[in-house]
Amino acid sequence: MPETVLVYTYRIFWALFLSFMLIWGFRCSWKAENIKDYSGIREDTAVISLDPALFPMLLALCTFLYLILWREKGAVYLLAMITDIFLFICIYFTLLILFLPVLRKHYTARTCVALWLIPMLLYYQPNIMFISAPLPAAAILYIPGEILRICFSVWIAGFGIILAVQVISHILFASELERNSYPVEAPELLAKWESVRKEMNCRPSSRLRYSPALATPLTVGLRKKKRVTYLPEREYTEEELKLIFSHELYHVQRNDTHTKFFLKFCNALGWVNPLVWAAVKKAEADLELACDEIVLKNADGAERRRYAELLLSTAGESRGYTTCLSASAKTLRYRLKETQTARKRRAGFILLFTVMFVSSLTVGKIAIATERGTTGEITGLNMTDLTEASVGFGRGSEESCEIRDVKSLSFYLSGLQVETVLSSYGTGNSPLEGENTLYGKMGTAGGTFYIHDNYLEIYDSGYAGQTVQYHFVEPLDWEYVRTLCETEG
Repeated sequence: MPETVLVYTYRIFWALFLSFMLIWGFRCSWKAENIKDYSGIREDTAVISLDPALFPMLLALCTFLYLILWREKGAVYLLAMITDIFLFICIYFTLLILFLPVLRKHYTARTCVALWLIPMLLYYQPNIMFISAPLPAAAILYIPGEILRICFSVWIAGFGIILAVQVISHILFASELERNSYPVEAPELLAKWESVRKEMNCRPSSRLRYSPALATPLTVGLRKKKRVTYLPEREYTEEELKLIFSHELYHVQRNDTHTKFFLKFCNALGWVNPLVWAAVKKAEADLELACDEIVLKNADGAERRRYAELLLSTAGESRGYTTCLSASAKTLRYRLKETQTARKRRAGFILLFTVMFVSSLTVGKIAIATERGTTGEITGLNMTDLTEASVGFGRGSEESCEIRDVKSLSFYLSGLQVETVLSSYGTGNSPLEGENTLYGKMGTAGGTFYIHDNYLEIYDSGYAGQTVQYHFVEPLDWEYVRTLCETEG
């Protein structure tokens, strides 16, 4: 099988695998909530079955491994990976927020939540550890090294500050609630809580407490053992309690506090893009809409009106990685409108599969290049010191020859403009079927080079035997190279 087919088959396989993984998880969790079928899934699970909090943890683990195991080279890999994630989240969230009005009209809120979670799945691919098959980059983004360092420093500082503020704010808010609250001891409330929990088959992973500081019920806690559902100090009817408990227990069952953490983490990653901030607000609203949707699944008009009145009477503030019954005024207006009538919307399996598949194939297609200049200036090697070279026109074809005029080739290559490519998956580190290739050796430098497509790879003892990759600013004149096979200088 040709190498090109193998390479693309590999990537398509992973795209299909992740797409089916998304659909399987989404369908299993849907069945668990709607028909109480828990086959192949736990009772408490996220919308797509995988815990969203794994995404930040995976990035933290990769950061540690890159810097500890690979050090300087790992730092370059890490920069490439972070740039890739940053660009994807900024572009994906921007597109999603633009299409969200149409998506909300035709698809369930649960489907919209699953769409927001797609970036989490992309980085379960082998290419996050740079062991994937190579594919050419769709574009090379040139950023001068000094500018890149400044931009990265500003970005990492903003990311660190925003994430720290988020975490500290959440800890302070959770601590304040814990101090200014007391356990719910009323037998009728506890009995109702237990009744709704058993009806939903939700594990007992959340405590129930009163807090006079709150105006709206909410759930706090990233750790299951620390998870608490707080109620304001007010009287509720039995029907209101059932609606409140159902809403909050669905949050508990879906691990929505972890989803909030994931969304806030994405907010910190893409903080320079204002649309990412707006997108995260919309995604948080979809979490609440998805719970409204399942709570009112079989509700009649009267029950829907009472639920809308409950939302109005319990509007309050949500902070940190918490989920609450009723918060943002703008979101509340939309939720009140949606709760009035039952609308038939699609589950969106085909939509989710398509978006996941396309995203899997597009991620990692932008390579970052720094430092631009002539081959000699950028590589630090004397390209005029060639001792031998050979060229092949179309990988695997019989049309190949030795370069006879090595001197002319040396001067030609030395004058070409190149840029340093940051190590990243998907930048085309090896030739594909049909590409022209050029191989050569350098005498006193003691290295070899390999040219394919528009990439130059140098294997040199000065780099501790590692491959350094460069990108030609202008394509090589392969017809000129062909003439060097015919004459000797």
